[in-house]
Amino acid sequence: MARSLLRQLEQIRRSNTYDDAIANVNTSTVAEPTTISGYLEEDLNNLRTLILQMKSTVSGSNWYDAMGTYFDPTSTTSGNANTKDLNFANIQGHTTDAKTVIIAVEDDSSGSGYTVSGTSTGILMPLTTVYATPTDRRGLPIFASTANTGSYWDEGGLDRVCRIDVLDMATDAEFQTNAGDVVYAKFHDGADFSGTGTGTDVYARFYAGGSPVDLSTISGGAPSSVYFVYPQRKVMNDVEEWEWLRTDFVSSWEGDVELVEDIQNLWSFTGSGDNISSPTWTNTTSNYPLSTNPGDLETGIDLINTSIGDRTYTEDNYIDDGESISDSLDKLDQALKDVADDVTAGVGEKYVESVASEITANTVHGLPFSITYTPHSAAGREGKNMDVYVDGQLLAADTGSNGANADRDYGETTTSGVTFRFTLQAGRNITYVVRQ
Repeated sequence: MARSLLRQLEQIRRSNTYDDAIANVNTSTVAEPTTISGYLEEDLNNLRTLILQMKSTVSGSNWYDAMGTYFDPTSTTSGNANTKDLNFANIQGHTTDAKTVIIAVEDDSSGSGYTVSGTSTGILMPLTTVYATPTDRRGLPIFASTANTGSYWDEGGLDRVCRIDVLDMATDAEFQTNAGDVVYAKFHDGADFSGTGTGTDVYARFYAGGSPVDLSTISGGAPSSVYFVYPQRKVMNDVEEWEWLRTDFVSSWEGDVELVEDIQNLWSFTGSGDNISSPTWTNTTSNYPLSTNPGDLETGIDLINTSIGDRTYTEDNYIDDGESISDSLDKLDQALKDVADDVTAGVGEKYVESVASEITANTVHGLPFSITYTPHSAAGREGKNMDVYVDGQLLAADTGSNGANADRDYGETTTSGVTFRFTLQAGRNITYVVRQ
């Protein structure tokens, strides 16, 4: 019997109903029916439901709806619009869990640093992070060059990914050997250096110029404590947002953590702070160098520099051009003291005595009014510290110690008495001018 169209439709039924929400489609009984009562419409509806599940779980979606689009960072002319078709061809090769990234980690031993000396060859660091291996590259890239070589992963033998920056805790800077080589470190298995190993500790061994070193040849002497900025490899979709710091190390640019610390140190040093656009000066009244309240440090320093001047002097009698302010003030202080002493020595105190009874020659006469002075017997300077007048006539002091030569008008016998070489009658006047 010849087959007709009607007979063909009876044999292969078309889908009269379209259903993409089949209940229990994820069970084998529904998704793969084996009963003879099953037919093509059911199979197609099961497939529709499974396709919808793969494409979308949004309520109201249909199995035949487009897959949608996602944001393409290489085509941003539409702003933040999702412009790239979401399909298997576009997804292939772009999954984040298939890629790793090396991030920078700072370790300063909770702010205390790791103690070192000239004999230090490295530091055994307590780290619970596991080592990267040939089968699992996540963790710490380890330079495998010691007893257990071959156990760990350093990017296929390229040990440059294992380089660790070593910084002086006191200066936040790298340091060099006397030969000019920067000291760095590489991670080695902690078990090879009296430790436990992966997941417990790791050994940061010091290097310079490509070879292991101790810190005995550090330029300027070994630091007392150090800290590290080291690499850690993570799968990209395991990296937290806050971990996306700059991944270049100190040798090129410091990580954001170091930059923030340095900025805070600058704030502390300059007296500035967050959102402060200009300095706050204490003394801004008239005649202060910063009375104009300048808005930046450069202008402020220039004003102070101008107020001090160029330290160039016209005569240079006591101070010299270009010397420090402290040295100039010290020289002026000494010179002024010398002048003051000279003035004091040249201006005496005057006393007048009326002789009440005769003063016999060559006998010590005590000075009145509790006068004291300093006898002076240097040749040519006799009587330097006290002038003696009798009835207005200036007398000359004897030569020799305490006037011992008795060869002039009077001798400076003691600090409170003189010896006249002639007799003074009652009623005469003696004037004393004491300088010191």
